[in-house]
Amino acid sequence: MSDDGDLLPLTGVRVVDVTRFVAGPLSTFFLASMGAEVIAIERPGGEQSRLLAPFGRPEGGSSSTPVEGGMSVPYLKRGRGKRSVAVALDLPAGRAIVSRLAAAADVFVENSRPGVMARLGLGYDELSAANPALVYASISGYGQSGPRAAAPAMDQAVQAASGLMAKTGFPDGPPVRTGAAVADFTSAAFAAMGVLGSLRQRDRTGRGGRVDLSMLDVLTALVWDEPVDHYAASGVPVRTGNADPRGAPINVYPTRDGWVAVTLTTTDQWRQLVVLLGRPEWVEKLPTIRERAQHGDEIDDAFAAWSATLPSSEVERLLVEIGVPAATVRDPVAAVEDAQLAHRELLEPLRHPSASEPSGFLG
Repeated sequence: MSDDGDLLPLTGVRVVDVTRFVAGPLSTFFLASMGAEVIAIERPGGEQSRLLAPFGRPEGGSSSTPVEGGMSVPYLKRGRGKRSVAVALDLPAGRAIVSRLAAAADVFVENSRPGVMARLGLGYDELSAANPALVYASISGYGQSGPRAAAPAMDQAVQAASGLMAKTGFPDGPPVRTGAAVADFTSAAFAAMGVLGSLRQRDRTGRGGRVDLSMLDVLTALVWDEPVDHYAASGVPVRTGNADPRGAPINVYPTRDGWVAVTLTTTDQWRQLVVLLGRPEWVEKLPTIRERAQHGDEIDDAFAAWSATLPSSEVERLLVEIGVPAATVRDPVAAVEDAQLAHRELLEPLRHPSASEPSGFLG
């Protein structure tokens, strides 16, 4: 770095990372991305995520099965910017190593079941006694205390427990998990935010603190953005797929070569849309979002009849031109080719540690 103006926000902050799978390693990756020195504590043989496919080849490209010299792409993505050391936590000498690292650290992050770290002598009480300035973050499925605290948790289970899964899918089908690990990813972000807040508090008080992050808390907060108290009194609405019963057109509609997602909310957008649909009389017939919601099926049918005659790119262009939020439904491979993502420099080629050139997959 040439001067302090080039330093990242967490430069000089040391993090001891005793996490595995997704939420914990992703949270510490966020901290590493902001400049923190992250020391990942792995079991002998490596953290379990190293076994997850696909595997990056040293010569470039990836494979869905293990290859000589290959490295798990999920591990490589979440391990970027970190240093790692293999430590046997079931041995006293291994626990002593982690204790010494924590004594000189600013942050300690773990995502074991509640009570596991304490039984190893690496709990909050033990480590904060030796290092009162330590910020100790625990990421778990259900929190550090309570009747469900000891239950095993993975992303799908937490989606189910939070009520999110019951809201996802179509009315004539079963509950559906989201297409991404939303419990893991949102919890990782919230945990990193908790660490940042605790570090800021430590700047004022000189003392660290405890961050108790529950994945169930996080997803419940997302679900409660809607009027769940009203649902309790009047009944939980059925799953609506891609539609929203509070307005129309809000749905995913067919095109000549695919699908387009549309969310119309304002009267001005509606007045311009009915011209495209060839239904100008609807301006007077359905003037507000309330009336449009009551005639959602009729509007959806008219919209689908119009959109199905055009390619997705043309439907998207026409809608965006009149201010309607719309986007072509793309698979992930097509999505990463978006010119906006390139402009934002969001993704960059990952490099296998043994490779001299980027490996051909993005992170």
